[in-house]
Amino acid sequence: MLDPASVGVISNPASRHNARGGLSAVEAALAAQPRIRHRLARTPREIESALAELVAADVRCVALNGGDGTVQAALTTLALRSPFAAPPQLLVLAGGTTNMSAYDLGSHGKPAALLRALIAGRLTTTHRRVLDVREADGTTRCGFFLTAGGLPQAVRECRAFRARRRLPGLGGALGTAAWIAGRLARLAVGRAPFAPLPLTFQAGDVPAVTRDAFLLLATTQRRLALGIRPWWHGAGGPIHVTTISRPARRLALALPGLLRGRPPAFADAEAGYDSRSTDAFTLTPGGGYALDGEDYFPPDGSALAVRVGAEFEFLRP
Repeated sequence: MLDPASVGVISNPASRHNARGGLSAVEAALAAQPRIRHRLARTPREIESALAELVAADVRCVALNGGDGTVQAALTTLALRSPFAAPPQLLVLAGGTTNMSAYDLGSHGKPAALLRALIAGRLTTTHRRVLDVREADGTTRCGFFLTAGGLPQAVRECRAFRARRRLPGLGGALGTAAWIAGRLARLAVGRAPFAPLPLTFQAGDVPAVTRDAFLLLATTQRRLALGIRPWWHGAGGPIHVTTISRPARRLALALPGLLRGRPPAFADAEAGYDSRSTDAFTLTPGGGYALDGEDYFPPDGSALAVRVGAEFEFLRP
């Protein structure tokens, strides 16, 4: 069994699952383990302070109970200015909305049950490396999943759609499903699901390419939510990069295969579909970018330098 005194938990009470009762279940589980340190933190600065407090308590395993943005804030601190002499083991609990990090790591079950499994010593380990994303002014963040092109704006439109709905249920997952259904209906009649935005991408020795992109996604994760794996490149670096851009020919027909990493034969770069692996690239995103669901808007025309970053050890069932 793990010594409870070596465990710390950071919970974001504003994360969606926590705000809807999930935090109460975690607190109930922790009540049976009074030696576990529990800190509440909402903002990146508060998360950084909570990590420093856990170091002072000689914590060596940190459970992150929040959404993907909470995980990103903690990883940024641990990768760039860690207060720990040696990296702690990490357990990601699904306390947010999408919880893509927890899904990839296999820890997307009930947070309270996972905490009990942690103390009982029933978890195994896995490793992931993060994306190191540096803006032109030196601002750097570390996370798992970057998107650019039209997709981040489309996600913002989906959030606005949910916020405007007054019918019960449409403010949450049902509203998201309704919005996605509308976009799929556009595809069915040969229209683009949402507007593309320009971006410039360059990796390795290949010249930079400017595209009107519906989406660019880059990740070090092994799978996305629902088991989606939308990349189909050969061997290469640890960062998967997939771009769908104009003309995106026959997108409705290509989409099912793309989501499984098995595109049809016509879905090549000339048709607007590109997938590759790399250990670094530069990106100039029109309309900003998102990292683990958090939106960022660097000055127009400024480039991001993205590379593979630090490796962490995670606990999972």
